[in-house]
Parts: sequence; C-alpha cells; structure tokens
Amino acid sequence: VAVSATAISNFLHRSARILRGQGTGRPISCELLAIPLSLRAADEEFLAEWTEGRFPLAGHAVPLNGRSPFEISDAPEVWRQSLHGFGWLRHLPLAAGPDAELRVQDLVTAWLESGVSRSKDAMADDVVARRLISWLAHADILLQTPDARVYDGVLNALIADIKTLERRWRSMELAHTRLVALIALIEAGQCLSGCEPMQRSAEAALETELAVQFRTTSSSLWRNPDSVVDLLLDLEPLRLLYGIRQRAVPGFLPHGILHMPTLLSGMLLGDGSAARLGSARRDPDARLSLTAVVRHIGLDSPGSCHAAAAGYARLSHAGTTAIVDVGAPNDCADALGLEISSGSAAMIVHDGFAATPHAAGHCTLLVTVPLGSSLPDARRRSPASMLDPTHTVISELDNPTASHVDATYAGAARHGFAHRRRLTLDDNGMRLAGIDELRPLACGSGSGSIPFAVRFVLHPSVDVAISSTPGSFDLSLTNGHRWHFSALGRTTSVEVAVYRDGLHTIPTLQILVLADAAHSGSMAWQFTRVMDQPSKPSAKLERPRRSLTEALAAVDVSVPIAKFAGDT
Repeated sequence: VAVSATAISNFLHRSARILRGQGTGRPISCELLAIPLSLRAADEEFLAEWTEGRFPLAGHAVPLNGRSPFEISDAPEVWRQSLHGFGWLRHLPLAAGPDAELRVQDLVTAWLESGVSRSKDAMADDVVARRLISWLAHADILLQTPDARVYDGVLNALIADIKTLERRWRSMELAHTRLVALIALIEAGQCLSGCEPMQRSAEAALETELAVQFRTTSSSLWRNPDSVVDLLLDLEPLRLLYGIRQRAVPGFLPHGILHMPTLLSGMLLGDGSAARLGSARRDPDARLSLTAVVRHIGLDSPGSCHAAAAGYARLSHAGTTAIVDVGAPNDCADALGLEISSGSAAMIVHDGFAATPHAAGHCTLLVTVPLGSSLPDARRRSPASMLDPTHTVISELDNPTASHVDATYAGAARHGFAHRRRLTLDDNGMRLAGIDELRPLACGSGSGSIPFAVRFVLHPSVDVAISSTPGSFDLSLTNGHRWHFSALGRTTSVEVAVYRDGLHTIPTLQILVLADAAHSGSMAWQFTRVMDQPSKPSAKLERPRRSLTEALAAVDVSVPIAKFAGDT
C-alpha cells in the first residue's frame, strides 16, 4: 500500500509528541517504536456487514440502527466484551481504504469521549489485556490521524491500560488472563519508549508463570485447546517483535512456543478440529484461529500419545483417531469423555460444554438413583475397597502394534462406584473396542439397583440406521466412511441430544448402552469400520423414540452379559 512521504512525516512527528498522561500531573515522553504483527484470522465479511448496519462480534450480528456500537447496552455480554477488546480491528483489510480508517477513528474517539472506556465491560481484566494488544497491533490505523487530540487520547488510553495491568495482573484468578496480561505488558515495553523497566519485570513474571503452568499436570489452561491456540497467537508475535527491535529473544519464549504446538497436536482430530473435552469451546472464531496456527507454525499428527500436561490420551492408527479425557480433576463431569473421528469426518463428539460438577452423571456415564434408595455411605468404606479419587492409569500407548488406554476415575464415588474405561484401537484403525466398568467402592450390601448408561454423542452430520443385528447401529459419515456399532448382550437405544458448536446449539442423536450396576458393572462395546460392503436395507432413524429418562427407566437387567474377548 502506497503511503505518501507527508503522511509518514506526520506520523513520525505525532509519535514523538510530549504527552501528558491522565491523572499523572507531569509530562510523559511516549514514542511509538514498533508495531507488532497480528496472526489472528480475519473475517472477510465483517466490513460488509458493518456497512450494511450490523456489527458482528462473538457470533452475534447486532443491528446498529444508526447508533454507535458503544451506545448499545442490551447486547450479549460476550459481544460487549469483544467490542471493548477491539480485536475486531483485525477484520479490516489493508485494502479497506481511508473511509474505513476514518470510521474506526470516529469509533475510537466516541469510545474515549463517551465514558464507556471506564465501564465494567471495558475494564474487565481480559478485556483490558486484549485491548492493549489489539491497539498496539493496529496502531497504524488508530494513530494515522491529523487530529492531535485523538492521537493524544489513544496514547493516553494505552498508558492507562498499561498501568491497570501492572496493578492488577498478580491478583488475576485465571492463569490464561495473567499470561495474556503479561504478554501485553511486554509488547507495550517493546513498542513504546520509556517502558523498559516495566518490560523487564513482566518478562521475569512471564517466565515464572509459564514454568509453573508447564509443571502443573492437567492444568486447566492446557486442557482447553482454545486457550492454547490463543496463547500461541499472542506469543509468536511477541517473539517476532524482539527481532523487529533487534533484541535477543528470552530463552523461555521459544521453549514455550515449541511446547504448545506439540501439546495442541495431541488434541487434534482427523477433521482438523481440536478436541472439545474439558473446555467450554464458546469461541466462534476457534476454527479460524486454529487454522492460523496451523498455517504459520504447523502442527504434525503425533499418532498415539499421552499429553500429560493436558490430561488427554490420543489413539490414532490409519486415519482413525480417538481422544479420551484421562486427566479430569476429581468430580469433574467430563472424566473419561471420548471423541472419535474417521478420516476427515467427525463421528463421536463432546457436546461442547464442560458439564456441571456434582451432576448425577457426566458426559460419558449417566447414573440414575431410584427414588427412596440410599447410596453407600463413604464412612463405611473399607481401605481395601477404596480408590484414590485421582487414581488414573495409562498404559501401552507406545506399543507399535496397538494403542491401549486403561483409566479409572473415582468421581462417581458419591454413588459408591468408580468408573473404569479401557480402550483398544487396532493397528489398522478398523476397530475401536471399549469396556466400561463400574467398580464398587463401598462394603456392605450396596445401594440396590442403580441403572446407568454409557453414552456416545453423534456428530449432527452422521446418519444412523438400525442394523440387522439386534442392538446394533450402522453409521454413515460425510466422507463415505461407514462404521458399525455394537454392544453385545446389552440394551441399546438412540435418544435425543444436542451438539453445541460455538454459540450455536444443534440437535443431534446419541447412542445409549444401558446396564445395571447391581447385576454387573461391566459392559463391552465396539466400533468396527465397514469397508467395500454394500449397505443392507435398514430403517433410518429420523428422531429419537424416547426421552433419556424413559430410556434409563427401561433398563433390562435380565439380559446376560456377553464375554468380551479382550476382557481379562
């Protein structure tokens, strides 16, 4: 993009102005020294929607009706926070022209003068950090103005946000927010003169914070793929900024950047998405951000592996990938959750939201307690029957001929049971076999009949048909792959479910395998890929026949349990 010599001269002249910071009472010399690169993906439709009178942020296209976005108070909170974070500046392409730049400058001026800059939404910790990063990355738009008042206002707002983060970052509760705040402070130190002491302090703090998080097994930070992607898209521009300023990159920075793609690749499914286990996955830009990481940094499929930092085990052979949550904290509803992809198509998915702790079940195992029944009292448990609530076993992940996971989770202890899941993926990727078992934790006669179900939520694109084998189902994926699900000797059904993709809730189906802990707490099931076989005539399921409550109440406890070949 051609820029006139006069514009460059004016820009450099304004960047060297002596400014008076808000509330300081003394001149502050603040010179813009560099502009960091932004790697975040841009929405090509943003500018067109804005021109048509809608402001699309965080999955919500809010009508403006002639108003400034900052005058809208009834929009969703996530939209308002995204607005005040100014990350939407990345959606404005270089080819947008001076008209778009003027519109942005007018919005920023309105933001500075209206008082909303000090509102609750604008002053949230993560919003302040994101705004500082966004404004530095798009300073060429914000500061390319002949109005010295606007220029001074932007830099004063930057200084105010720096002081806010300096004051607050130590008390921020979420590790992800603390890390982003420190990254923002270091970027500010690189881009603005007079901030070198603050930069050195923030560098030391970021090194310590990253070291603590990397040492923490199953850290909530690394369990959310969105958080990992978000940090990569902030850390990599920070590393490049040292090169722009011709300064040595601190050793901890490339180490952390190299560690996170390895961690993230262990959570990748065959369709290119990241596992949704253990995370809210509310960010509608998650897939765009992941694509940006893949293009700039690159991610390699690691095959079968165990990412201890995130608490996920990944089984992968011949295009079939299964990811299981083996690191959920005690009493977490996502424990032992499972996602499966076949080639480039998703098959079994998580519903997209971390379930509520202390629920009657979790995303994999559902337990129904009959009215009037009593559960085993934890005080009556004998040492021989008790399991450590954090007990988890992972084995044989490095076996070159097979992938096997054996994990036990005692979060269901409030029902007197622990949930054990064993998974084996054949080396040809054609069969994934599983055994789910409820192991009693309490001595005595137990609590009587406790129906439970293991559930498999299907991706909305998967077609389900009743198989000719009783209790089995045929699954057809969008890429042409066909799978057969069976749970020999068990009552199975297909019921209603929901799939939450970002901010959207999509109806889908789930397979339930029903059993009763009083008769036997072990059930075997398997997914087998069907290849080069014509489909048999079957009745396609268009809608669930019963509710989940009705299905659990109809458990047939008289059905014998078939012997599973791999069960020892």
